[in-house]
Amino acid sequence: MNEKIVWLEVHDPEVQKMENSILPEGFDLVRPTSTTDKEEHLRLIADADYIIAGGVRITKEYIDAAKNLKMIQKWGIGVDKIDCEAAAARGIPVYITAGANAIPVAELALGLMFAVNRKIPYVDKSMREGKWVKSKMRAQCRMIHGKTVGLLGIGNIAKEVAKMLRGFEGTEVLYYDIFQLSPEDEAKYGVKYAPLDELLRRSDIFSVHVPLLPSTRHMIGREQLALMKPDSILINTARGGVVDEEALVEALKTGKLRGAGLDSFEEEPINPAHELLTLENVVLTAHCGGGVADNVLHVTEHAFSNIQKFSRGEELRKQDLITV
Repeated sequence: MNEKIVWLEVHDPEVQKMENSILPEGFDLVRPTSTTDKEEHLRLIADADYIIAGGVRITKEYIDAAKNLKMIQKWGIGVDKIDCEAAAARGIPVYITAGANAIPVAELALGLMFAVNRKIPYVDKSMREGKWVKSKMRAQCRMIHGKTVGLLGIGNIAKEVAKMLRGFEGTEVLYYDIFQLSPEDEAKYGVKYAPLDELLRRSDIFSVHVPLLPSTRHMIGREQLALMKPDSILINTARGGVVDEEALVEALKTGKLRGAGLDSFEEEPINPAHELLTLENVVLTAHCGGGVADNVLHVTEHAFSNIQKFSRGEELRKQDLITV
Protein backbone atom coordinates (compact mmCIF):
# COMPACT_ATOMS: atom_id res chain seq x y z
CA MET A 1 0.00 0.00 0.00
CA ASN A 2 1.36 3.42 -0.98
CA GLU A 3 2.18 6.05 1.63
CA LYS A 4 0.29 9.34 1.38
CA ILE A 5 1.96 12.72 0.91
CA VAL A 6 -0.17 15.85 1.27
CA TRP A 7 1.41 18.90 -0.32
CA LEU A 8 -0.25 21.89 1.35
CA GLU A 9 0.42 24.34 -1.45
CA VAL A 10 -1.36 25.27 -4.68
CA HIS A 11 1.08 25.72 -7.54
CA ASP A 12 0.54 26.67 -11.18
CA PRO A 13 -0.76 23.64 -13.15
CA GLU A 14 2.38 23.54 -15.31
CA VAL A 15 4.56 23.56 -12.20
CA GLN A 16 2.48 20.77 -10.66
CA LYS A 17 3.02 18.65 -13.77
CA MET A 18 6.77 19.07 -13.36
CA GLU A 19 6.60 18.15 -9.67
CA ASN A 20 4.29 15.17 -10.24
CA SER A 21 6.60 13.80 -12.94
CA ILE A 22 9.30 12.92 -10.40
CA LEU A 23 7.12 11.51 -7.60
CA PRO A 24 8.90 8.36 -6.35
CA GLU A 25 7.19 5.00 -6.55
CA GLY A 26 5.35 3.88 -3.46
CA PHE A 27 3.76 7.26 -2.73
CA ASP A 28 0.45 8.95 -3.52
CA LEU A 29 0.49 12.74 -3.75
CA VAL A 30 -2.57 14.83 -2.84
CA ARG A 31 -2.97 18.62 -2.94
CA PRO A 32 -5.67 20.98 -1.71
CA THR A 33 -7.64 23.18 -4.09
CA SER A 34 -7.14 26.23 -1.87
CA THR A 35 -4.44 27.56 0.44
CA THR A 36 -7.04 29.05 2.79
CA ASP A 37 -9.64 26.27 3.21
CA LYS A 38 -8.69 24.88 6.63
CA GLU A 39 -11.53 22.34 6.57
CA GLU A 40 -10.20 20.87 3.35
CA HIS A 41 -6.65 20.81 4.72
CA LEU A 42 -7.66 18.98 7.90
CA ARG A 43 -9.63 16.44 5.90
CA LEU A 44 -6.71 15.73 3.57
CA ILE A 45 -4.06 15.37 6.28
CA ALA A 46 -6.21 13.19 8.57
CA ASP A 47 -4.57 10.04 7.15
CA ALA A 48 -1.40 11.60 5.73
CA ASP A 49 1.96 9.94 6.31
CA TYR A 50 3.88 13.03 5.21
CA ILE A 51 3.16 16.73 4.80
CA ILE A 52 5.07 18.95 2.41
CA ALA A 53 4.73 22.46 3.80
CA GLY A 54 4.79 25.63 1.73
CA GLY A 55 2.98 28.85 2.55
CA VAL A 56 0.17 27.29 4.61
CA ARG A 57 0.64 27.51 8.37
CA ILE A 58 1.17 24.08 9.92
CA THR A 59 -0.27 24.77 13.35
CA LYS A 60 -0.65 22.49 16.36
CA GLU A 61 -4.24 21.89 15.23
CA TYR A 62 -2.97 20.56 11.90
CA ILE A 63 -0.31 18.39 13.54
CA ASP A 64 -2.80 16.94 16.04
CA ALA A 65 -5.28 16.24 13.22
CA ALA A 66 -2.75 14.24 11.22
CA LYS A 67 -2.93 11.04 13.26
CA ASN A 68 -0.64 9.02 10.96
CA LEU A 69 1.92 11.78 10.42
CA LYS A 70 5.53 10.61 10.34
CA MET A 71 7.40 13.65 9.05
CA ILE A 72 6.98 17.24 7.87
CA GLN A 73 9.06 18.31 4.88
CA LYS A 74 9.43 22.03 4.12
CA TRP A 75 9.60 22.96 0.44
CA GLY A 76 12.35 25.54 0.95
CA ILE A 77 14.05 26.51 4.20
CA GLY A 78 11.87 28.84 6.29
CA VAL A 79 10.03 27.07 9.11
CA ASP A 80 8.43 30.13 10.72
CA LYS A 81 5.00 28.90 9.57
CA ILE A 82 5.46 25.45 11.12
CA ASP A 83 4.77 24.83 14.81
CA CYS A 84 8.03 22.98 15.38
CA GLU A 85 7.38 22.67 19.12
CA ALA A 86 4.08 20.86 18.52
CA ALA A 87 5.83 18.58 16.02
CA ALA A 88 8.63 17.84 18.46
CA ALA A 89 6.11 17.06 21.22
CA ARG A 90 4.74 14.28 19.01
CA GLY A 91 8.20 13.12 17.94
CA ILE A 92 7.59 14.24 14.35
CA PRO A 93 10.76 15.49 12.64
CA VAL A 94 10.74 18.60 10.49
CA TYR A 95 13.09 18.72 7.52
CA ILE A 96 14.00 21.47 5.07
CA THR A 97 15.64 21.53 1.64
CA ALA A 98 18.80 23.32 2.78
CA GLY A 99 20.55 25.16 -0.02
CA ALA A 100 18.09 24.15 -2.73
CA ASN A 101 16.86 27.72 -3.33
CA ALA A 102 20.17 29.46 -2.65
CA ILE A 103 21.08 30.48 -6.20
CA PRO A 104 17.69 31.85 -7.34
CA VAL A 105 17.19 33.77 -4.09
CA ALA A 106 20.72 35.16 -4.33
CA GLU A 107 20.03 36.22 -7.92
CA LEU A 108 16.89 38.06 -6.82
CA ALA A 109 18.80 39.78 -4.03
CA LEU A 110 21.30 41.01 -6.61
CA GLY A 111 18.43 41.96 -8.93
CA LEU A 112 16.83 44.05 -6.20
CA MET A 113 20.15 45.79 -5.60
CA PHE A 114 20.21 46.80 -9.27
CA ALA A 115 16.51 47.71 -9.34
CA VAL A 116 16.69 49.96 -6.27
CA ASN A 117 20.06 51.53 -7.10
CA ARG A 118 19.03 52.32 -10.69
CA LYS A 119 15.32 52.95 -9.90
CA ILE A 120 14.39 50.61 -12.74
CA PRO A 121 10.65 50.24 -11.94
CA TYR A 122 10.28 54.03 -11.59
CA VAL A 123 12.06 54.72 -14.88
CA ASP A 124 10.01 52.06 -16.68
CA LYS A 125 6.75 53.53 -15.31
CA SER A 126 7.83 57.07 -16.22
CA MET A 127 8.62 56.09 -19.81
CA ARG A 128 5.24 54.40 -20.21
CA GLU A 129 3.72 57.69 -19.08
CA GLY A 130 5.61 59.55 -21.79
CA LYS A 131 8.32 60.99 -19.52
CA TRP A 132 12.04 60.97 -20.37
CA VAL A 133 13.81 61.07 -16.98
CA LYS A 134 17.43 60.52 -18.08
CA SER A 135 18.79 63.73 -16.53
CA LYS A 136 16.83 63.25 -13.31
CA MET A 137 18.15 59.71 -12.87
CA ARG A 138 21.77 60.78 -13.19
CA ALA A 139 21.41 62.59 -9.86
CA GLN A 140 19.63 59.72 -8.10
CA CYS A 141 21.12 56.42 -9.28
CA ARG A 142 24.10 54.55 -7.87
CA MET A 143 26.42 51.68 -8.86
CA ILE A 144 27.29 48.50 -6.97
CA HIS A 145 30.87 48.78 -8.23
CA GLY A 146 33.20 50.06 -5.52
CA LYS A 147 30.60 49.98 -2.75
CA THR A 148 30.45 48.14 0.59
CA VAL A 149 27.84 45.40 0.79
CA GLY A 150 26.84 44.12 4.22
CA LEU A 151 25.34 40.66 4.59
CA LEU A 152 23.28 39.96 7.70
CA GLY A 153 23.81 36.21 8.03
CA ILE A 154 26.22 34.05 6.04
CA GLY A 155 24.23 30.93 5.18
CA ASN A 156 23.88 29.29 1.78
CA ILE A 157 22.08 32.23 0.14
CA ALA A 158 24.41 34.91 1.48
CA LYS A 159 27.42 32.88 0.34
CA GLU A 160 25.99 32.78 -3.20
CA VAL A 161 25.43 36.55 -3.06
CA ALA A 162 29.05 37.04 -1.99
CA LYS A 163 30.26 34.86 -4.87
CA MET A 164 28.19 36.86 -7.36
CA LEU A 165 29.53 40.15 -6.02
CA ARG A 166 33.08 39.12 -6.87
CA GLY A 167 32.40 40.38 -10.37
CA PHE A 168 32.19 43.96 -9.11
CA GLU A 169 35.71 45.33 -8.85
CA GLY A 170 36.45 47.27 -5.69
CA THR A 171 33.31 46.07 -3.92
CA GLU A 172 33.91 45.09 -0.28
CA VAL A 173 31.66 42.42 1.22
CA LEU A 174 31.22 42.35 4.99
CA TYR A 175 29.06 39.98 7.01
CA TYR A 176 27.69 39.49 10.50
CA ASP A 177 26.58 36.12 11.85
CA ILE A 178 26.49 34.52 15.29
CA PHE A 179 28.81 31.89 13.79
CA GLN A 180 31.94 33.42 12.31
CA LEU A 181 33.46 31.67 9.31
CA SER A 182 36.96 30.25 9.42
CA PRO A 183 39.69 32.40 7.85
CA GLU A 184 39.81 29.87 5.01
CA ASP A 185 36.08 30.21 4.28
CA GLU A 186 36.22 34.00 4.54
CA ALA A 187 38.93 33.96 1.89
CA LYS A 188 36.95 31.45 -0.19
CA TYR A 189 33.85 33.66 -0.34
CA GLY A 190 35.69 36.97 -0.31
CA VAL A 191 34.04 38.28 2.86
CA LYS A 192 35.17 39.92 6.10
CA TYR A 193 33.48 39.69 9.49
CA ALA A 194 32.16 42.85 11.16
CA PRO A 195 30.09 43.36 14.33
CA LEU A 196 26.45 44.24 13.56
CA ASP A 197 26.71 47.93 14.45
CA GLU A 198 29.79 48.33 12.25
CA LEU A 199 28.10 46.42 9.44
CA LEU A 200 25.14 48.80 9.57
CA ARG A 201 27.32 51.93 9.65
CA ARG A 202 29.61 50.90 6.80
CA SER A 203 27.19 49.27 4.35
CA ASP A 204 26.09 51.06 1.20
CA ILE A 205 23.90 48.04 0.53
CA PHE A 206 22.61 46.06 3.52
CA SER A 207 21.16 42.64 2.62
CA VAL A 208 19.20 40.47 5.09
CA HIS A 209 19.84 36.70 5.09
CA VAL A 210 18.83 35.36 8.53
CA PRO A 211 15.85 33.13 9.40
CA LEU A 212 12.89 34.46 11.34
CA LEU A 213 13.28 33.27 14.94
CA PRO A 214 12.24 34.81 18.27
CA SER A 215 15.81 36.11 18.52
CA THR A 216 15.75 37.72 15.05
CA ARG A 217 12.24 39.23 15.03
CA HIS A 218 12.64 42.99 14.46
CA MET A 219 16.39 42.51 14.66
CA ILE A 220 16.55 45.52 12.35
CA GLY A 221 14.46 48.26 13.98
CA ARG A 222 14.63 52.02 14.46
CA GLU A 223 17.86 51.89 16.43
CA GLN A 224 19.61 49.80 13.79
CA LEU A 225 18.22 51.76 10.81
CA ALA A 226 19.42 54.98 12.44
CA LEU A 227 23.00 53.67 12.20
CA MET A 228 22.82 53.29 8.42
CA LYS A 229 24.07 55.86 5.92
CA PRO A 230 21.30 58.12 4.54
CA ASP A 231 22.23 57.12 0.98
CA SER A 232 22.30 53.38 1.72
CA ILE A 233 19.69 50.82 0.68
CA LEU A 234 18.23 47.76 2.42
CA ILE A 235 17.48 44.46 0.69
CA ASN A 236 15.40 41.72 2.32
CA THR A 237 14.94 38.35 0.60
CA ALA A 238 14.73 36.50 3.94
CA ARG A 239 11.67 37.01 6.17
CA GLY A 240 9.65 40.17 6.66
CA GLY A 241 9.56 39.93 10.43
CA VAL A 242 13.33 40.36 10.70
CA VAL A 243 12.85 44.03 9.75
CA ASP A 244 10.44 46.28 11.65
CA GLU A 245 8.27 47.47 8.74
CA GLU A 246 6.89 50.48 10.60
CA ALA A 247 10.42 51.68 11.34
CA LEU A 248 11.49 50.94 7.76
CA VAL A 249 8.63 52.98 6.28
CA GLU A 250 9.53 55.88 8.56
CA ALA A 251 13.20 55.73 7.50
CA LEU A 252 12.27 55.61 3.80
CA LYS A 253 9.81 58.51 4.06
CA THR A 254 12.13 60.78 6.03
CA GLY A 255 15.22 60.17 3.88
CA LYS A 256 17.13 58.31 6.60
CA LEU A 257 17.37 55.51 4.03
CA ARG A 258 17.61 56.00 0.25
CA GLY A 259 15.67 52.92 -0.76
CA ALA A 260 14.71 49.30 -0.17
CA GLY A 261 14.14 46.11 -2.15
CA LEU A 262 11.79 43.70 -0.41
CA ASP A 263 10.73 40.16 -1.27
CA SER A 264 9.18 39.34 2.11
CA PHE A 265 6.79 41.07 4.47
CA GLU A 266 5.47 40.79 8.01
CA GLU A 267 2.02 39.96 6.63
CA GLU A 268 1.72 37.93 3.44
CA PRO A 269 0.11 38.60 1.06
CA ILE A 270 0.86 42.24 1.84
CA ASN A 271 -2.16 44.40 2.67
CA PRO A 272 -3.12 46.39 -0.48
CA ALA A 273 -3.38 49.46 1.75
CA HIS A 274 0.15 49.07 3.15
CA GLU A 275 2.15 52.28 3.00
CA LEU A 276 5.11 50.48 1.43
CA LEU A 277 3.08 50.25 -1.78
CA THR A 278 2.95 54.04 -2.04
CA LEU A 279 6.70 54.68 -1.86
CA GLU A 280 8.62 55.23 -5.10
CA ASN A 281 11.97 54.42 -3.48
CA VAL A 282 10.89 50.84 -2.76
CA VAL A 283 10.94 47.84 -5.12
CA LEU A 284 8.62 45.00 -4.09
CA THR A 285 8.37 41.37 -5.17
CA ALA A 286 5.90 38.75 -3.93
CA HIS A 287 8.15 36.46 -1.84
CA CYS A 288 9.20 34.77 -5.06
CA GLY A 289 12.96 34.55 -4.55
CA GLY A 290 13.01 30.80 -5.09
CA GLY A 291 10.12 30.84 -7.56
CA VAL A 292 11.80 30.07 -10.87
CA ALA A 293 10.77 27.34 -13.32
CA ASP A 294 14.28 26.01 -13.78
CA ASN A 295 14.71 25.34 -10.05
CA VAL A 296 11.37 23.58 -9.43
CA LEU A 297 12.66 20.08 -10.11
CA HIS A 298 15.79 20.67 -8.04
CA VAL A 299 13.85 21.63 -4.89
CA THR A 300 11.12 19.03 -5.45
CA GLU A 301 13.64 16.26 -5.99
CA HIS A 302 15.34 17.26 -2.73
CA ALA A 303 12.03 17.18 -0.83
CA PHE A 304 10.92 13.85 -2.34
CA SER A 305 14.36 12.35 -1.71
CA ASN A 306 14.16 13.26 1.98
CA ILE A 307 10.74 11.63 2.29
CA GLN A 308 11.87 8.54 0.41
CA LYS A 309 14.99 8.16 2.55
CA PHE A 310 12.97 8.65 5.74
CA SER A 311 10.48 5.99 4.59
CA ARG A 312 13.34 3.55 4.02
CA GLY A 313 14.99 4.34 7.33
CA GLU A 314 18.02 5.84 5.61
CA GLU A 315 20.10 8.68 7.03
CA LEU A 316 19.25 12.21 5.87
CA ARG A 317 21.55 15.21 5.65
CA LYS A 318 22.05 16.77 9.09
CA GLN A 319 21.66 20.31 7.69
CA ASP A 320 18.10 19.46 6.60
CA LEU A 321 16.93 18.48 10.10
CA ILE A 322 15.19 21.21 12.09
CA THR A 323 13.62 19.27 14.96
CA VAL A 324 13.03 15.69 16.13
